[in-house]
Amino acid sequence: MRMKKNIITILILLSVLIVLGGCGSNETSKESEQSEQVKKEEVETEKKDEESSDDDTEQEQEVSTTLEEIIEEKSGKYAGNAYNEAIVHRDLDENSFQDKDSFQVYNYLLSLMSESETYKEFYEDLQNFNDSIETSISSTPEGMKLEDGQTINGTSNIAILLDASGSMAQKIGGKTKMELAKQAVNEFVASMPEGSNISLRVYGHKGSNSDKDKKASCSSTELVYELNSYDESTFKESLNSFKPTGWTPIANAINETKKDFEQVTNEAQNIIYVVSDGVETCDGDPVKAAKELHDSNIKAVVNIMGFDVDQDGQKQLLQVAEAGGGKFETVDSADDFKKVWERERVRLYNEWSSWSAENYNDIAAEQSKKINELYGSKSDFSNLTYDEKNHLNEAVYYLKDKEQISSDVREELLSLIKQRHTILDEYQEEYKASIEEIETEGKRLKEEIQDKGKEMKDKYSN
Repeated sequence: MRMKKNIITILILLSVLIVLGGCGSNETSKESEQSEQVKKEEVETEKKDEESSDDDTEQEQEVSTTLEEIIEEKSGKYAGNAYNEAIVHRDLDENSFQDKDSFQVYNYLLSLMSESETYKEFYEDLQNFNDSIETSISSTPEGMKLEDGQTINGTSNIAILLDASGSMAQKIGGKTKMELAKQAVNEFVASMPEGSNISLRVYGHKGSNSDKDKKASCSSTELVYELNSYDESTFKESLNSFKPTGWTPIANAINETKKDFEQVTNEAQNIIYVVSDGVETCDGDPVKAAKELHDSNIKAVVNIMGFDVDQDGQKQLLQVAEAGGGKFETVDSADDFKKVWERERVRLYNEWSSWSAENYNDIAAEQSKKINELYGSKSDFSNLTYDEKNHLNEAVYYLKDKEQISSDVREELLSLIKQRHTILDEYQEEYKASIEEIETEGKRLKEEIQDKGKEMKDKYSN
């Protein structure tokens, strides 16, 4: 009986030991699995760190090979006026470069001394620079404009207003005032440059100078030669189509001439020559008429030629000329007429001379200003590239002297710096191209001005 109890006790103890052994085995297995998972995660983390490190190294080793890439870099912290050789040396001394390759060292040096952001400013300024001549050629004496490649032809619109009142029948030196005036007018218009447009309007040629015919005569003004190029036979025929008879409607003739000019489509200077031997006798206001014409969009100049006019008449006609922005001349003979016309030709000749000189100088001034601006910018850009190159080279030799880099790394660094400088140096060709463009356009415009000025002066000097 006792033996049986002992056997039962032994079986119970064995059962407990088996259970405890099973539990211990499970716990050991779990601990082993957890340990393996940790190791796996550590390996993956190390792998990721290595890949990240490799990516960083590759990123650090990127080298700009175009200007566009260079100007997108950040400037170094010691760029421009911040550069100080001693401070750069101290920065280099605080770092170790013995375990770095040439690309890593190169990029670090750029982070200290790159001038990229300033290069970008130069680049954008040149891209936005207007290398065209912007000065507009001023109106010529004949009013045409020379710009945007368009040439001028020297055309002018010249209107002759001839007094045909009865007083023009008076004789001077065996000829009537009208005969002398017609002869002088014909000689003048015949001497105008080829291409000039001429018109002839007569006034006061109807009725008579008696009171009963005043209304009819004062309303009489006729365009006997419509604005056109000069044709000798046709113009002479027009001059012979009327005789002096009536009153003197100067204001009416000027107002009608304004309407004549309003029909003109060409762009030219409008010039009026009023030939009269007396004042307004038709109750009109020639001063007002001349001012309105001159101040209108037509901008015609009203010149008055007083033929054998008394003092009171000269005073009024002078006021008309001043209101019309022109000149007043007095003549008493055929020779006086010729002298006046000749002076007018000389005046126009001198205007062309002044026009040529002024516009030539204006073009030359803008041309010089723009070229000098480009040369100045080009010089500043070039100096900056050399400063950057010298600063980088100096740092390379400093590191070599300090035994921070090997001779091979030094040579590789100098080659990279030279490559960068070459890219920047080649960009200066863009400055040269803009300068050549301005020089070419300026030369063309100046030659065009000189040629046109000479052509017109030759015509007026005949």
